Amino acid sequence: MVICGFPHPGMKVTVRLHASLRRHGDSLERELGAGATVADLMAQLPFPAEHAGMIVSGDRQLEMNSALRDGQEINLFPPLAGG
Repeated sequence: MVICGFPHPGMKVTVRLHASLRRHGDSLERELGAGATVADLMAQLPFPAEHAGMIVSGDRQLEMNSALRDGQEINLFPPLAGG
């Protein structure tokens, strides 16, 4: 990431919210430090981590210890119920 023309040891990620999580907005951007994980991201969001039942980036489901990268798009879905 470059800020004011100088390298910055961090990253910016976009979080897309789905279904009932949309009450917090359609999408959010967060800046995180280098080496940040999904758990670090979740700690910055306006709802408890357990409200995100599924965390996906691209075609991959992420875990709380998954590393993030600059520019990554994260999709959050609430826990699914069915029957």
